[in-house]
Amino acid sequence: MHPDARHDRKSLLADIAAWLPKLKTGGWLSGYDYDNVKWPEIVQTIDEGLPNDHPMKRNSSGERLPTICFVLAANDLGLYADMVAVAALSVRRLHPHARIILVTDERTAPAIDRRRHALRNVVSEIIVQPTGTDDPFISSRHLRTVLRQLIKGDYLHLDSDVVAVRPLDCGWPKRADLAMARDRNRRGITPLALPGIEKLRAKLGWEFRMDRYLNGGVMFVRDTPGAHAFYAEWHRRWKQTLSLGMWQDQFSLNIASSTGIARIAVLPDRDNWVTHSTAMLRGRARIFHFFASTYSDAIPVNTLLGYLISRFQRDGALDEVTIACAARDNFPWMNDVRLKYLLASGLYIRAAGLVVPHVTRRIRRCRC
Repeated sequence: MHPDARHDRKSLLADIAAWLPKLKTGGWLSGYDYDNVKWPEIVQTIDEGLPNDHPMKRNSSGERLPTICFVLAANDLGLYADMVAVAALSVRRLHPHARIILVTDERTAPAIDRRRHALRNVVSEIIVQPTGTDDPFISSRHLRTVLRQLIKGDYLHLDSDVVAVRPLDCGWPKRADLAMARDRNRRGITPLALPGIEKLRAKLGWEFRMDRYLNGGVMFVRDTPGAHAFYAEWHRRWKQTLSLGMWQDQFSLNIASSTGIARIAVLPDRDNWVTHSTAMLRGRARIFHFFASTYSDAIPVNTLLGYLISRFQRDGALDEVTIACAARDNFPWMNDVRLKYLLASGLYIRAAGLVVPHVTRRIRRCRC
């Protein structure tokens, strides 16, 4: 929809109020003359009237925040839609004017409209891409593996089960086509991936790198020929695994990364800080990743993500104070304080305080 009427503030606000509610999910309200020199009143009015939709501004360091992308395929919305909303709001907390795109399928988009889900107001744009399947697991992986072909410019793809706690507008590799962190913040192939890798080695003759296994939950992707070629290869390989009944996309991601088709950088653990990993010395997290698939149908409220979702479902808003505390303490858990969590977060003094009383009591028993 492209209204082209009077250029004064009152008329422009009236046009926005009249036409914006008529848009369906995935629709565009477009315009022109967004020029701070010739039409400053238009720029100010758009920035105030559509705070989540104006072009990205450069930050103080001169770097541009990449577009932030999420993927959602959930026919009944439910937990995963709320999870994406919380993840997107955590980005908005850091970057109020970020361009956030939700890519979804032909079944999820009408549900977002029909149920008037908060996602419509959280993201800047919704792209609807048909996938030809009713299975949300397959549909979401289809969308993830074609994402580069749907988005213009550099972007940062985030899984729905993440919480961003520190700014995302700098620190991304400049000489790579794309960048990812190591799976579960560990070197080499993780034990959980080995059965699938052995099956693909036997069925398709794939040979994986044993010293590196990457996770696609946080992916920084540039708009380069190498990145486009990588995604084409990733999607092709994913369809091969799907033919074997394996809908997961991480096997195909890693085999595509070993082809040399693109320049791939390995992100530091802090950019994909896996909360259930016990790996230490990971630094202060920029993005907490909760691996929702390990929790089945509900995210425990003793995790930061689970707590934020419960508050969002109750209040329709993000608990920014709790996120700020988690960022300050580098601690993505709420009440269930376990030794392994403290050690993984680098909170060694608190860990010692938890251990010392137990050791003291055991020594006393031994003396008796």
